[in-house]
Parts: sequence; C-alpha cells; structure tokens
Amino acid sequence: MRPYLLVLVGSVGLNVLLRLRILDHYLTENYSRNWILDWARNGLMVVFAVLLLLFGWVLLQRLPGLLRSNSPQSHTRLRLLGVLVTALALVNLGSEGLAIYRLNLNSYSLLFESVYLYFSITLIFLFWYWYVDHPPRNLTAADPLFALQDQLESSAYGILFPEEMIDRETRSSVKWQPGFIDYCYFTILSSNCFGPPEGHTLVGAPIKKLHVMHSLSMISVFIIILARAINTLG
Repeated sequence: MRPYLLVLVGSVGLNVLLRLRILDHYLTENYSRNWILDWARNGLMVVFAVLLLLFGWVLLQRLPGLLRSNSPQSHTRLRLLGVLVTALALVNLGSEGLAIYRLNLNSYSLLFESVYLYFSITLIFLFWYWYVDHPPRNLTAADPLFALQDQLESSAYGILFPEEMIDRETRSSVKWQPGFIDYCYFTILSSNCFGPPEGHTLVGAPIKKLHVMHSLSMISVFIIILARAINTLG
C-alpha cells in the first residue's frame, strides 16, 4: 500500500510544479483582458488551492493509520486521496488548455508541461488500476466477501495478467498476485498505446471504464498539448 501512497504524493508534486509554471506564464506573458477568461483562470486557481489544502489535511489525518495498517479499511481510506489528486490533475489540464488559448503558449514550454501532465496522469492511473484490481485478490476471513470467495475468481473484475493465465493453465492455480512493477508496466504501456498491453485482458465494467478515462486523458495530453508543442518548434 505504501508505494501507491507515494505514487499519489508524487503526482501532487508534479501538479504543483505545473501550477507554478502556469502562474509564471501569466506573470510574464502579455495577454488582453477578458473578464470571462479572467474569471475562469482565477476560479481554476482557487479550486486548485482548495484541493491542495484538502489533500494535505486528509493526508496528515490519515497517514498514521495508513502506515500502520494494510487492511481493507486502509485501502478504502486511500480513495479520498485518490479522488483529490485526480481532481488536481483535471484542474491543471483545464488550466493548461486555457493558458494555450489565452497566452498562445508553444514550443519548449509546452513540451516541458506535457511531460509533467504525462507523468502526473500516469501515476494517478497507476494508483487507480491497483485500487480497482487489488481487493478481489486478497479476501480474508475478516472481509465481508469472504463467504463468497468460492464463487469469486481473482480476476472477476479487474486485469487478467499473462502470468495469471499461465499459472492457471500450467498449475491450475490462482495464487499468483501482481506486484507494483506489474501495475506500473501495465499503466505505462497503456499510457503510450491508448490500450492494454499485449497479453493483458480487462474483465468487468469498472476496469474498462477506468481504462477509457485513462485513454481520453492521454489523448488530451498527446493530441492537444504535445502536438501543438511539436508543431510550433522552431
């Protein structure tokens, strides 16, 4: 659980760096006044600040329990942190689009900022893939779903990994469990290819919806921001 908490903290750090770059653009670039766009810019800044403060407060409140326990309850407590970090990235994505339109950003500035967004979004979905896929694999006698364990497959709703399929076919076993590197590999290749890596299968509506949101987010970064940066180089 701790690596995924660090993943969320890392994404927050990247979003703060991106926010500082956006603020710097508005302080150094010339742009015409428009009350609607100014209101939208200021509103996004306020929302970002509120979300950041909420994340810090929730993290300080829940950190001791998260570090001491690896229980399903701790897993659930991470959800609010994940939601707040996701909201931070969405606000930054909207702010970056507004800055492109308002300040005519181009070339190297956008290249750097698209990198921030790429890694921030990748880290966020690394967390969410683990969050959605992990629980059905680790039912214990203390869990409410333990009584249904015989009816539940480990991949009933989640990612079916190649190692898991090999384990089933060769050993008739479902004991294989994905680790951090497995989720990391899946997420990075999904970010680059807009689809699951070869040999991986998505099972169930929750994980498919999550993957659709991941693909749409990365399309926004690659097509809207990175493509403009490349087109304006030189």
